[in-house]
Amino acid sequence: MIILGIDPHPTTHTAVALDPRGVVLDSLSVQNDADGLTRLCAWSTRFEPHCWAIEGAGNRYVAPLLALLFARNQSVYHIHPSLTSQYRARRGKKKNDLVDAENVARVLLANPELPPYQPSAQRTQLQELSRTRDKLAQQRKANQMMLEALPTTTSASLSTALQVVLTLLEAALKELEQNMATLVAQVAPTLLTLQGIGVVLAGTVLAEMGDIKRFEDVHHFASYCGAAPVERGSGKNTRWCVNVGGNRQLNRVLHLMALTRLRCDERTKTFVSRKEQEGKTKRAALRALKTHLARELYRTLQASHVGGPIPAPS
Repeated sequence: MIILGIDPHPTTHTAVALDPRGVVLDSLSVQNDADGLTRLCAWSTRFEPHCWAIEGAGNRYVAPLLALLFARNQSVYHIHPSLTSQYRARRGKKKNDLVDAENVARVLLANPELPPYQPSAQRTQLQELSRTRDKLAQQRKANQMMLEALPTTTSASLSTALQVVLTLLEAALKELEQNMATLVAQVAPTLLTLQGIGVVLAGTVLAEMGDIKRFEDVHHFASYCGAAPVERGSGKNTRWCVNVGGNRQLNRVLHLMALTRLRCDERTKTFVSRKEQEGKTKRAALRALKTHLARELYRTLQASHVGGPIPAPS
């Protein structure tokens, strides 16, 4: 299978064709317009069979390309930018559109367990809401810090202006979260029954995960979340290492869930204490907890999808 890696931009798309051995076969840059996309699709027919690996497939400026590919029944994979960044860090610091497109293809080559990209209208909305909320939350934090750092000699007009901006950001965040709550209630309300998950984290899960049926099993899902340890072996020595890949947004959800439960849930405290008594460090025990939470999250979503009872965690 030839992988066509795409580094998309609002005005241009850069593509690299990578064979199963990791050899670059060809590359192409086109304008992000009707003529350019037609040219890109014509170029792709030189490589059969092929699939598409697109960095940030949920971005609005990728939508015309996705519509064209799905209309032609093409296989598409979403590559999160964090995965591309991790791969670039391992291969060197050189960065341009051609290098990025190659790295996108190599991410899929190295992670064949990634599920195909099959966006729904609700998922697309949640992606937009979730990512916009994250950006506004960062702006709110920056404005709050700026307001708190103002010297006492600052004019009242400046502090008032910053407070007005802060109030507007908080109102916008509240509206976004209300919209997210509506969509979460439609798609997977049972997520909100899990301790440590509120509307914002539930929206992030649904936006980043898509359809739970895309994952073969709980191990596949945990690996996608970056919560499954990775086996490393050489000769007679085999060890399990930290998974630094996976979707970092989902990994962050699991991390925040873990921190909440460590504060509020006695069973979680017991679980972590037991892992530490087994010889694990505090960080290793936390990683084990995140793996456990990934399984719980998977089972909850599976049960919600089929309408059956939630199995007890193993």
